[in-house]
Amino acid sequence: MGAVAYDQDLYSWSLEQAKFLRERRFDQIDWEHIIEEIEDMSKSEKRALQSFLETLLMHLLKWRYQPAYQGRSWKFTIIEQRKRIIGHLAENPGLKSKLPDVIEVAYGYAVSGAVRETGMAMATFPETCPWEYEQFMDADFWPESAE
Repeated sequence: MGAVAYDQDLYSWSLEQAKFLRERRFDQIDWEHIIEEIEDMSKSEKRALQSFLETLLMHLLKWRYQPAYQGRSWKFTIIEQRKRIIGHLAENPGLKSKLPDVIEVAYGYAVSGAVRETGMAMATFPETCPWEYEQFMDADFWPESAE
């Protein structure tokens, strides 16, 4: 094993492990923690996608259910989250196969956020996402008012 402890200095440990890999010093690699870190990276990318989707869907719900409050800020957030989702999927194309599950989870959090921010009842919002991915990602899509 290397000189730097994983649980004491992750930054230095990472640099040391990268050096060992480059130098093909496989007997020095902390394999258990390398595997753990790689798995955590994939989880982190999935969580980032979920966060972008959650923010987008929450703002689309607010756009639909609180049309009197539609403004530049909401519009900017919707546009920005669409860009982030597109970019994130371009950088992580393997996540595309996970979209249905990630959208389902993100939508649940989006509804909770919309309830918290609007003060509306949970029952106001559909139980499942009312839009298909292609629909809510379309730059020309702006939900019609539910009122």
